[in-house]
Amino acid sequence: MRNRLAHTSVRARKFKVAFHVGALVTLCALAACAGGRDEASRGLVIVNAPVAGEVRRVLVSEGMVVNEGTPVVEIAVRTEAQNAPQAKTEDPVERAGKNIGAAQAGIEAARAGAVRAEVEVQRLTALVASGDAPQAQLDAARAEYERAQRRLQEAQGAAADAQSGLVAARRQPQSTTAAPVAPAERLIAAEATSAGTVSVVSARVGDRVTAGQPLATLRAAAQ
Repeated sequence: MRNRLAHTSVRARKFKVAFHVGALVTLCALAACAGGRDEASRGLVIVNAPVAGEVRRVLVSEGMVVNEGTPVVEIAVRTEAQNAPQAKTEDPVERAGKNIGAAQAGIEAARAGAVRAEVEVQRLTALVASGDAPQAQLDAARAEYERAQRRLQEAQGAAADAQSGLVAARRQPQSTTAAPVAPAERLIAAEATSAGTVSVVSARVGDRVTAGQPLATLRAAAQ
């Protein structure tokens, strides 16, 4: 019984020693990895694309020393070409129809004015004949009647022109194709976030890049 207990105690001590040794090795490995990552993060600076687009210009070369904020790559962001929204222009036939309507309204107004002027001439003619109105007043009324007649004739001529315009508009081919709009373009620079020396340039002019894609690698300047 005593031998069995002694054997168990020895085995437990061996297990504890092995456990502590393994834990120490693991901690050392983790510390080494963390140190390597920290050193790498301190030594290298990745310049990523701020937006998706096409590389228009590469502004640095390998071995070049740059400052923080220096443009590294210029990216062109373009909007797709599309048909321009058709300008709200009035249809020629519809416009001619409105002109006819306005001309007809002008005729009615001119005719009403001519009728009033004629009635006034008739009224003053009787008054002048009876001596109740001067001849000058009748002459003025007759002149106004003549002007009213001319306005009526002009309105009738405008109506005829509007009718001719409607006929011409109906003969014209109607175009519904909108002119394409040239794609717009704006340039956005990917800048160095730290001073350093350019070690790798991975972007080339004409490349299509996505937002966040690495464009260049810098070796950060010693602090």
